[in-house]
Amino acid sequence: MSKSSLTLIAGSEKTKHALQEQLEQLLGDFVHIKSHAADEGIPQTLEDTIILYSSDTAYTRTKGMCSLNDKKIIVGKRTVHHEYIDKLLRIPEGSAVLLVNDDDDATNRLIESLYQLGIDHVQFIPFRKGNLFYEDVQIAVSPGETHLCPSYIKEVIDIGVRLFDMTTILEVVECCGLNKDVSSKISERYISNIIELQRKLLDAERDAKQMSEHIQNVVGTVDDGILVVNQEGRITVFNPRLAALFHVVVQDVVNKDIEHVINCRDITDFILNGKDESKFFDIDGVGVVIFRLQMTKENTIVATFKSVHQAFEIEKTAQREMRNKGFHTKYGFNDIIGEHAVMKERKRIAKKLALSEHPILIQGETGTGKELFAHAIHQHSLRKNRHFWL
Repeated sequence: MSKSSLTLIAGSEKTKHALQEQLEQLLGDFVHIKSHAADEGIPQTLEDTIILYSSDTAYTRTKGMCSLNDKKIIVGKRTVHHEYIDKLLRIPEGSAVLLVNDDDDATNRLIESLYQLGIDHVQFIPFRKGNLFYEDVQIAVSPGETHLCPSYIKEVIDIGVRLFDMTTILEVVECCGLNKDVSSKISERYISNIIELQRKLLDAERDAKQMSEHIQNVVGTVDDGILVVNQEGRITVFNPRLAALFHVVVQDVVNKDIEHVINCRDITDFILNGKDESKFFDIDGVGVVIFRLQMTKENTIVATFKSVHQAFEIEKTAQREMRNKGFHTKYGFNDIIGEHAVMKERKRIAKKLALSEHPILIQGETGTGKELFAHAIHQHSLRKNRHFWL
């Protein structure tokens, strides 16, 4: 059985290649496909009787370039490439998004198509050539025409060349006279691409869930309370230590508004709007210091709740360890024995200097007691409770 044949005519070389690849993948076993682009030039005479145009714009632009007598004309309808739908779904809800295309009518049709596909969580604004500024717009979406985007746009999402929709594919099948079995196989191929996308999305969702569980398990082992709040004021992380402090259940507070979980206005004000890095609070008789970290890039706030009692115990342990390692003073001025007037004067001066914040240089020959004076000065100073290094 000989193959049917058709000629694809697109506006640009890029569109031609993308649509040729789609047609080959779906129809290549049954239909011989040739293709031309207006950018490259179109032969005046076309051999095939079936001519498939990539869009209304391509038909209007190229119909006078060649003879169409006795030709079966199909003007294709196109939709968003399924592999890029997840990029659109990741755009933050409520965002104003500039839709950039090289043709005004095509831009409007694409916006309508996106809304019909359910991509309606954002507001699409049509791009118009000559308009260089769009107020409050920081994101742009384009089907392969990203070079047209205004230069100030921070994020540009290329959703690739739009592909033929299922109605166009089935119209081609019918024009080529393919039987129902072939038509069914082609339909299954088209649908399998959508199923593959769904599989990828499910895999990504599973990986994200596993990562979320891993992070929750990690923060669950930390002795400090950990709280993470997103830009809407909703809690994204709330570890068991913090749940115990506020007498709540972790599962009940994640994704809830922080002000509905923590009833103390002073604490929520500090976490959401505080200027200091840390602040002391009394929570049901428990003294805690809350350390606040603003993560600007992620639009989140991380708050760490550290028990004052626990911090005190940690400091005592650290000091004990330092003493065991010798990082403490062993001698005071009472250990410096001497009745000579010069020695008494040196001790008086050393005590006076010890109370200053200035560095002290001790000079003397070996065996004159420089180490004794260094220990005594540190023990008599305002830094006596800090580490001693010699």
